[in-house]
Parts: sequence; structure tokens; C-alpha cells
Amino acid sequence: MPLLRSLVLRGLPLSVVLATGTFFYTIRHTEKVPLTSGIDTFTSQYYTQYNPNNNPAIYDLHIRRIPISQVDPTLLQHNERLLERYCGGVWAGLGFAFQRNLLTWLSKNQVTSKHQLWSPKELRESEYNTGTVITDEFIVLDKTQSSILIRGGDKVTKTELRPLDGLIELSAVVKPEEDVVELRFKSIFFQGEGKTSKMPMPTPIVWLHEQYARAMLESGAYDVLKTS
Repeated sequence: MPLLRSLVLRGLPLSVVLATGTFFYTIRHTEKVPLTSGIDTFTSQYYTQYNPNNNPAIYDLHIRRIPISQVDPTLLQHNERLLERYCGGVWAGLGFAFQRNLLTWLSKNQVTSKHQLWSPKELRESEYNTGTVITDEFIVLDKTQSSILIRGGDKVTKTELRPLDGLIELSAVVKPEEDVVELRFKSIFFQGEGKTSKMPMPTPIVWLHEQYARAMLESGAYDVLKTS
């Protein structure tokens, strides 16, 4: 393994190299879909509301296609239940675990714990109806039979325009003609407060965000699979 040997010889600990390799192996089934615009009929109302100056935005869309034969059959009977299980896995799974634990340490208290989702159990059992709050930084704006729209980027109590704002759309669709279930993770980030010509994130951070999105997508995909 010349690449592995080279990285270790350059000073990277073997554990870091192996962890990195494991991460990319785990997300290998996710696919990035090019987007010319992340704005569609589902998000345009909120995008206009939270980015009134039409500041530059970063869009990304990742999909995971799973053969129907590998999906929990009880989820195939009701698309909304499939969507909820996928969404629950996104937030309860390993992809979001570090941030979830950090936010729990920083933000969970007697006030935020009353009507918010924090534990993996709560996150997996939620129906993600409009108004649902996830770890004090994400709130469900809208829900249809096939998609859930979530606002993130800051504390949910900051309802006004933000220095960094984001919309995340999670969707799940059964495609019997292709014999697959298609899971999608789309996000849009922008500066809503003030007027700017700058992108909301530097290029290296955009790349890291995309890997993070892929990990969360894969976590959600894992939760819709058959258990045996």
C-alpha cells in the first residue's frame, strides 16, 4: 500500500490514516449531483425570506440509491414513514454524533431539553413535523410526504437574518420502476444579514461540509436498511 506508507512516513499517525480511509470507504456509495441552482419550489419561499439581498450561496446535493430488496419492507408501505426513519437516522447516527454530543454539552439545559430532540432515541422516534427543534440549532420549517425542510446555522432563538444561515432538505422516494429507494441530502448556505459579494464559506470549508453531508446521508441510509 504505497499511499498508506507514504502518508505515515510523512508524519501522519497510522490511526489518523486508517480512520480517514475508513471514513471515505463508508461514504463511497453516496453520489454528488451537480447543481446550477439549489433553489426550487420547495425552498424558494424560505430562501427569499432569509436571504432578501440575494447574497451568494453554496449549494450541494448528494444522493444514495438503495436496492428496494435491502430496505426494511415495513417502510415501503408508507413513504412518510420511510422519510421519518431516514431523517431520524441522519440526526441520530454516527455522522452527526460528534456535533450532537458537543451541542448537548454546550446547549442542553432545563429550558432547551423540554421541547427539543437530543438523544438518539428521541431523534429516531420523532415524526419531524413542522416546528420540531433538533439540538437547539435546527428547526423543521416544512414537511411533505417525501421531504423535510430544516433551517440551521445558528440558535433557533435567532429567528431574524443571520451572518450564516442554511436550509437542509432531506427527501426519500421509492422508485419501483428503477427498483431503488432514493435518499437525498441537499443543503444551501448563505449570509442572510446585510449585503455581500463574498461566498459564505472558503473553499476548504465547503469541501469539509460536503464530506460531512455525505456522512450524515450515509447514517440516514443505514437506518432504513433491513435489520437481518
